[in-house]
Amino acid sequence: MSNTGNKSKQSSANNTKELQNAFFDSFLSRNIVLVQAIGIAPILAAGITLQNGVTLTLCTAAVLLPSSLFMSFFGDRLPAWVRAPLYTVGSTLLLLGAALLIDRFISQQLYANLYIFLPLTAVNSLVSYRAGGFSVSHKPTVALVDAIASSLGFGIVICVVSALREITSYGKLWNIPLNSAFKLPEAALPYAAFLLLGFMAAFLQWIKSASERD
Repeated sequence: MSNTGNKSKQSSANNTKELQNAFFDSFLSRNIVLVQAIGIAPILAAGITLQNGVTLTLCTAAVLLPSSLFMSFFGDRLPAWVRAPLYTVGSTLLLLGAALLIDRFISQQLYANLYIFLPLTAVNSLVSYRAGGFSVSHKPTVALVDAIASSLGFGIVICVVSALREITSYGKLWNIPLNSAFKLPEAALPYAAFLLLGFMAAFLQWIKSASERD
């Protein structure tokens, strides 16, 4: 009885450790954007206001979480050639619902700003890489934690970049004027996002190196 209890506790501890490692690895250590350079396109093109960044983060999560769970449960039972079309169609349907929700109930202006980029989220390399790759070979709990961490990892990057570009180029944050005399309209151009991503990637690498030394 004691051995059974110990084994159960050990198994629970191992599962918790696996989930913690999956979350930390996807969110920070191997950040989907800063380390693996995945999902950069929407940041460069649409990450110019914080509202855009938050909306694209939520839409990415709305696609990635169910796609990852589905592929974890059923992906290994499907032929490889079926997987990509299947989760792409599913992602498209989810985003159609999200786009309708944004347009009808949240903000028509926000929808107008993002209507080109919302459909592209369905075929974002982030979804194909995590849902179509990682999730197929992992348990549903691990796949779900990875999807949450990947969404947050993408979200924190696009929101930081979007906020900085909105402040610098428009003198606003969340479309609220900051009454700043300094404006640099060029910050809305893609090259500015590239520079910010480079600095953030270097900062993350510095943090990782410092933690390893400690």
